[in-house]
Amino acid sequence: MIIGYLTLIFFSAIFYFFLLKKYGILWKFLPSHQEIGKFEQSNYSVSILIPFRNESKVLPRLIDSLNLLDVNQIHVEVIFINDHSTDLSCDLLHKCNLPYKIFHLDKKNGKKSAIEMGWNVAKGDFIFQTDADCTLPKKWLQSMLRSFDKSEVIFVSGPVVFNNSKNFWQKLVALDFMSLIAIGAAHIRWNKPLMCNGANMAYRRSLITNADIHIEQASGDDVFLLQSANRLHKNGIQFCKNKHVIVKTEGPKSLNSFWNQRLRWASKNSDYDSSFNTFLMIGIWLFNFLILGSLLSFSKLGVLAAFFLILMKTISELSFYSKYEHFMKVNNGYWLILLGQLFHVVYMAILPPLSQVLSYKWKARVIK
Repeated sequence: MIIGYLTLIFFSAIFYFFLLKKYGILWKFLPSHQEIGKFEQSNYSVSILIPFRNESKVLPRLIDSLNLLDVNQIHVEVIFINDHSTDLSCDLLHKCNLPYKIFHLDKKNGKKSAIEMGWNVAKGDFIFQTDADCTLPKKWLQSMLRSFDKSEVIFVSGPVVFNNSKNFWQKLVALDFMSLIAIGAAHIRWNKPLMCNGANMAYRRSLITNADIHIEQASGDDVFLLQSANRLHKNGIQFCKNKHVIVKTEGPKSLNSFWNQRLRWASKNSDYDSSFNTFLMIGIWLFNFLILGSLLSFSKLGVLAAFFLILMKTISELSFYSKYEHFMKVNNGYWLILLGQLFHVVYMAILPPLSQVLSYKWKARVIK
């Protein structure tokens, strides 16, 4: 029994170490899209889709960044889709200087229904998606479009970071989010796409014809669209590794909002269409569960095994972090990784299984 337990501990540590080492290599060799391609951008049009619900507090920042976008002869339309807002969001949108339209959901509700409505009215050759709580960089459109220089590229995922992380809690959550963005980029480079973020992505209009975003589920429009692109063209997905396209979004400000956000993200784990990625996620969950279970055994062997796994986890994550820290412009990440291990282990061990049975709150709605 003890030998079997120690064997499981050893192989779990090896699995986690080499997985993050693989992620680091994949991130390092992602092509930089700083100057890639000679895409004739003026020959094409872009539709920017922005679903929103009660975002009056954050919309002014988005509108300011939209007005500052360098369109450079690109034909742009901005489409706002109102998901039953009850605040002053719609009134604020009139300050947008770019050509824009506002559409309102009637009988349907939810972000996916808003996106479908946007697809129906969008006229652009390329569709860009972002969220209402985002700030867009000036060269966002031009730089993202460069990633479409090859005709087989149908979907481009872009980097996202949390905005204005001030205290230790916010910085810890922001770093965790950055690691997910880097892992998503690594999986795209691996040609095994796992995740992306709907705050920063673009795709050819042709993709929406055969896209399946699982309209019956509240969350996951970005990931399911990514999976649709992968089914249509195995080599048609790019990650835009370009500092000029980093979109800033609002991070969770409390433990409750963090918990609901991660429940929402994890709720779609059982719907991934890649058995390989499912195996990896189970392996990562098992690794963290072993740490927590070993600590809670309160035995000398269990505690020693847990500290060994935490040591391997820390070494692996510090190495991976060193690969993307410069690009993400994060400070004090090494200390955050060291001090945040216990928090990370606990939420990574308990959240995935609970996400399959618990409801979560999103946009003032309780989702089961």
